[in-house]
Amino acid sequence: MNIEKIITIAKRRGFVFASSEIYGGLSGFFDYGPLGFLLKKKIENFWREFFVKTDEIYEVETCTIMPEKVWEASG
Repeated sequence: MNIEKIITIAKRRGFVFASSEIYGGLSGFFDYGPLGFLLKKKIENFWREFFVKTDEIYEVETCTIMPEKVWEASG
């Protein structure tokens, strides 16, 4: 199964929708539907239980879209 087929199934079943779809959409950007949101939360909670709560690790949430310099510096 390739990524295009996975995206098609996820869109058809309401897991994700093209971001700003009513305005033509943005290539590569998706919004979570009700099922996608729940799945994302379950994965986040599992990750949090496995990594964060067992060690002295602290979570931060940063901006997703950043200047090009940041991405160049990170490799």
